[in-house]
Amino acid sequence: MAGGWRRLLEEESEHQWLSIAAFLVFVITGAFAIGATEHFVGAELSNSDAAHAGGLVVDVAYHDDGAYTALVYTPEAGYHLFTEDPATNTLLSIYSPETDDYGADVRFLKTMPDGEILFSVQNNQVLGLTDGMMVTYEYPTNNGVFGVLDVAEQQAETGVQRLLLTQEGVNTSFRGIAGMNPTHAMSTSLGVQWHTVEAHSQGLWIALGSHHSTSGADGSSPATPQARPVLGWIAWDGSDATPVIQKVHTYDGGVFHSIASTANGQLVIGGTTQSLLVYDADRVEIFEVPTVQVIGDSEGTVWFLGALGSTTIHSLDDTGLSTHVLGRPVPVDLSSAGKSGDFVHVHGVNANGDPVHWSIDIKANGSIESGRGFLNLLYLLVGGVILASMLRYALVELRRPA
Repeated sequence: MAGGWRRLLEEESEHQWLSIAAFLVFVITGAFAIGATEHFVGAELSNSDAAHAGGLVVDVAYHDDGAYTALVYTPEAGYHLFTEDPATNTLLSIYSPETDDYGADVRFLKTMPDGEILFSVQNNQVLGLTDGMMVTYEYPTNNGVFGVLDVAEQQAETGVQRLLLTQEGVNTSFRGIAGMNPTHAMSTSLGVQWHTVEAHSQGLWIALGSHHSTSGADGSSPATPQARPVLGWIAWDGSDATPVIQKVHTYDGGVFHSIASTANGQLVIGGTTQSLLVYDADRVEIFEVPTVQVIGDSEGTVWFLGALGSTTIHSLDDTGLSTHVLGRPVPVDLSSAGKSGDFVHVHGVNANGDPVHWSIDIKANGSIESGRGFLNLLYLLVGGVILASMLRYALVELRRPA
């Protein structure tokens, strides 16, 4: 039978239709196969046995070693703040209703560049977690009493510089920390309520906020003036001088809510209507990509997390902005997110209001476990076998006597 097939294939001039038919079948089969694997894989709900399971993760900060610190709320128990390390199966309680019931007062939870996790519950105070140890940074009240809403840090030649986003009565402002002493609050905020702050470069910081115009001045209803998102640049060099606003840019509609870094060190601003890629104070690129949060993974890719029910997810890396079609719509209304190893973790509630944990495996989409990865491997194997057979046949023909 093998000899019959060989004779059939050797009669090239008489059986070209066989080759054409086989190629057509290959193309059609490949088209169906590619269509079946066009969806993004690696995004799925997690059946977590973590300590936060069954509770709403209000805020979370993941450690580099895979542990995490989370503020979790359950209606029957209240707010708990704790650190869990799955690798060692240890749980460190920080605040709980049974001991120190301060969980509801936690204003933010944020990981610094050196891995320290900072949060605040009282005025003129920031608390830090490092290797299970808690450090208290108590700031004197000589320059006023203020709440701490966010913290940004950067390494300078003179040491670590820390800039605080502060609550000053009904307004928000910024204070630098010189040694252990806070500077005076920034003299003016230009009518902006600031939400978050991040370091950009030496002596320069970036801040996100909302500007509430005079009632009806921007064409909105006088009863409900429209807030507009603001990108601000704050100058502060680590000295005891007061931080100052260097530049403010106001955009149309929505809210800027989160900041993430790319592998190249550029900053991505997430917004509910528009998102931004920030190169420097004079160069900002606008993306028409609404998101509920942006977050950078361990490889420097920034993910634009969508709202509950979204059918696509966007990512930004050194090749540019990509759009991925999800196999299933986003199943979580986000409350907090973080990265750990090869995963981006998204916490929130589902359409029924139940707490859920959704994970994105950043390596799964091109791996052998995915349909596309399997097809790539299959193509290489089949192609290799065909090329090897052709080479073998050519060598046999070359060695055949004339």
